[in-house]
Order: sequence, then C-alpha cells, then structure tokens
Amino acid sequence: MEIPEYLQPGSVLRLFVKDTNPPKTKRFIIVGISTDEISIASVYINSKLNKKAAWSIELESLNIFFEKEGRPYLDHNSWIDCSDLIIRDISEIQIIIQNRPAAVIGNVSGEDLSLIRQTLNWAHTIKGKTKKKFGLFDSLR
Repeated sequence: MEIPEYLQPGSVLRLFVKDTNPPKTKRFIIVGISTDEISIASVYINSKLNKKAAWSIELESLNIFFEKEGRPYLDHNSWIDCSDLIIRDISEIQIIIQNRPAAVIGNVSGEDLSLIRQTLNWAHTIKGKTKKKFGLFDSLR
C-alpha cells in the first residue's frame, strides 16, 4: 500500500477527536507508520502544558515547547506531548482528509521531527514494542 504524502511522519493535521475530554478539534503530528502500514502514531499539540497530566518533572520533560515563529501550522506557542502515542487507523484518516483536505495544515521541520522522535524514545511511558512497531527506533523513513 502506498502511504500518501500527507500521512508521512512530520505531517500536521487538525481534526475533531473523541479521545480528549471533552472531545474537540486538535492538532497533531504524525510521528510514525506501523510496520504493517495499517495505522499511524501521532502526538498531540497543546496550547498549554497540562500540569495534571505532566505532574512530575519526568512527565513535564516529555513535553516540548514550540514557539509559533517559523512554524506556520501553529497559531500560538504550544507544547508537543511526547508522553503518549495516539494511534489512528490510516484508512479512517484518509477518508476524513479526502472529504476535508484543509485538515492537513503543514509539516514540521526535519529538525523538529528528530527532536520529537528522540523525546518519544526516552519516554518510559510508551512500551518499547510500540515504539518499534512505529519505527521510532529507526532513522526517519
């Protein structure tokens, strides 16, 4: 299966998600594709550091601060939450984007993607087998 360019690691999407409380429109960055090419792994972009979720120094260190400047996919300074991977079905995302192409809002730089993937590799909150499945131990593909 050929994975579309807009679903490659580094793509930034803005979609309504149901796995937040409350459900809402969120921006997220694709960080990996499963070895079977059925799903993608992504991380959320947050406008604020959630101190309830990042209650320890270790968890706070898994949130990367991104300034808006030079990142056109951001509306304001933001935090990239690397404490967890959000797994999504590729075919489901493709259908949504075919119906609403504006959901693809940009790409992170190679440098930013490397920083995110490196931080994900440090995260003890994500199982090694999950990191391996999404190619996070590999060089960027």
